[in-house]
Amino acid sequence: MKNHLPVFPLGLVALPGSIQSLQIFEPRYLKMIKKCMSDNHGFVIVLKISDTSEFGISKKGTYVEIIDFNNLPNGLLGITVKSETKVSINNICQLEDGLHIADIKPVIDPEVDNQALLAEYPEIISILSQIIKHPKVNELPIEVDFNSADSVAYHLAGLIPLTSAQKQNLLEAFDASQRLLILSKYIEKISTL
Repeated sequence: MKNHLPVFPLGLVALPGSIQSLQIFEPRYLKMIKKCMSDNHGFVIVLKISDTSEFGISKKGTYVEIIDFNNLPNGLLGITVKSETKVSINNICQLEDGLHIADIKPVIDPEVDNQALLAEYPEIISILSQIIKHPKVNELPIEVDFNSADSVAYHLAGLIPLTSAQKQNLLEAFDASQRLLILSKYIEKISTL
């Protein structure tokens, strides 16, 4: 992964391991996609936020690779991306056409004992196991590693009704232990609705 990459601010959070379908129509992003494909690298999806942060975007995002593209019936470019790695975003600059470029650094969470951690949250594994059996979910090109706490947390978070802010909290969690604790609290709230 290059360390100087285009940044695509969106109203969504791309969690590592997840697949996103996007419709591209702005000239700056069409140009970005063309360049990414010709140079054989991805870009970074980052959550648009409305506070005083630089350029109104989060400082943590996800590096994604383009895995498919096509022209849609509505005339827009459709792309499918696979979210690969959590990254930090620094030294953002905006080009003349409005595209953001930034220094990107992969964020590696501290190691955890995956088996012990997953044993603390059997309900999360159970919920995810049930959801991925659903015919509509089963059609998706997702690959859950049930031996990885991060894979379990990120995939479940991508499949249940969470807000972008909640997903961003999970992305920014210090490690898999904190991520699963936050996710279990979200699940408790959802189950009482």
